[in-house]
Amino acid sequence: MVARSGWTVLMSAAVMLVAAISAATAETIAKTPRLAEIIGGANKERTLAVRWTNNIFGGPEGAKIAEEAINRIFGTHISVEWAPGPAYGPLAAMLYQEMQAGQPATSDIYIATAVQLTPYLDKNLFRTIDWAALMPSRIAPVMVEGEGRAIRIATNLPGIVYNVKAAPWVAEVQTTEDLLKPQYKGKFYTTPFLGGFDVLLAPDVWGIEKTTAYVKKLSPQLAGLAGCESTARIASGEIPALAIDCGGGVPNRLEYRGKNILANQPLTDMAQRRYNYLAVLSHAPHPNAAILYILYIMSAEGQAKMMWDIQGTDLADFPQSHMRAEFDAIEKKGAKPVDVSIAWWRSHPGLDQANAELAKLVRQRQ
Repeated sequence: MVARSGWTVLMSAAVMLVAAISAATAETIAKTPRLAEIIGGANKERTLAVRWTNNIFGGPEGAKIAEEAINRIFGTHISVEWAPGPAYGPLAAMLYQEMQAGQPATSDIYIATAVQLTPYLDKNLFRTIDWAALMPSRIAPVMVEGEGRAIRIATNLPGIVYNVKAAPWVAEVQTTEDLLKPQYKGKFYTTPFLGGFDVLLAPDVWGIEKTTAYVKKLSPQLAGLAGCESTARIASGEIPALAIDCGGGVPNRLEYRGKNILANQPLTDMAQRRYNYLAVLSHAPHPNAAILYILYIMSAEGQAKMMWDIQGTDLADFPQSHMRAEFDAIEKKGAKPVDVSIAWWRSHPGLDQANAELAKLVRQRQ
């Protein structure tokens, strides 16, 4: 486990590393007339307000990394101000209430998955932006969803996140059926909301009947319930393994990478390609600065520093991404990941409600 002070040191080192990138090696982003207009608008706004939990983009330290990079790359003079916020779902509800009340958004940017973002796409909560035109060298049309109101920034491969020393047995688990073996009873946790099981409920994946039958068998195997924010508890060995984690990227983060503490074991019959998205709020007081932040996240440097080092994941749509290699590896094992895009989630209505009902089975047994 890395203490908060240790994490601060890591982030400080990352700030210095980013600042040390020479002009000769730094990424060049073509300044189109539209981008120049946005840069001018951001300089007038002078501020970017972001609000999310402190495990997203490195919290306040990550905000300073982004601030330095945006100002260096785009020639701006803006301040990125981070404030703690709730999880994806409650944050969307709060931002929507602000819009309905005619108040400025307390966060210029919203981050979420298709599950939380999709219900608000038709409620005018997000701006429509021609992302590909702003950075054609990096952003392909496939990365832009929701008619321009959301952009992919990362691809997640959920699996069993586990402590390498406390739960070495996880390395032998390949499928969901393996978790039902008697020798693993009481050795792993799951989330109280059954993260990852929502997709299985789709009629063209497992369906409600099969998924429900499986969860009934899984429930007695559990040692308990824990949220995806329980990384420190897994790293300490208190929780040996969490099946299934929300994203699977924690072991790749700079604070854990290469230290033989955590690992992620995706299951071949439950593989999912789940995306994180960013969107600019319709009532954002600093929309131009928000656009520059997202363009930085999509740059090669942003994907390396903000996504891979801090979040432990990047966007598999980029040919040289780390996550593309991870998906190639599991597909070679025979997995066929479900592509959980916004379009896929929209075409499968009711999964969130069905999963909420299913989750009662595991909560009732704890």
